[in-house]
Amino acid sequence: MQYVFVSHSEWIEKLTSVLIWNERDVRKVLRVVSDTSLLTGMTEQEVVDFIQYGFEEEISELKQTYDWSKFKNRLVGKLSKRTHEPPGLSVLHPDLREE
Repeated sequence: MQYVFVSHSEWIEKLTSVLIWNERDVRKVLRVVSDTSLLTGMTEQEVVDFIQYGFEEEISELKQTYDWSKFKNRLVGKLSKRTHEPPGLSVLHPDLREE
């Protein structure tokens, strides 16, 4: 896997073109992207691509509510690898077992 390092100003330009927001909001998104990248193990580019192409509803909600913590939690939730293990086998109470 090859990592491409992008400067902070390049990220701001890229996100500004994607989200069409002011620079202050883009900086907040950049912090969310960075945190999400650390939590999920994805690259920042992968997170930005997901925001751009798979997170439209949440972006429109963010523009209305301006609730950054909810936005971040939903992004992390959608991108996290969750393993749902099946429930364990139930064990009969010792008094109910046949001898």
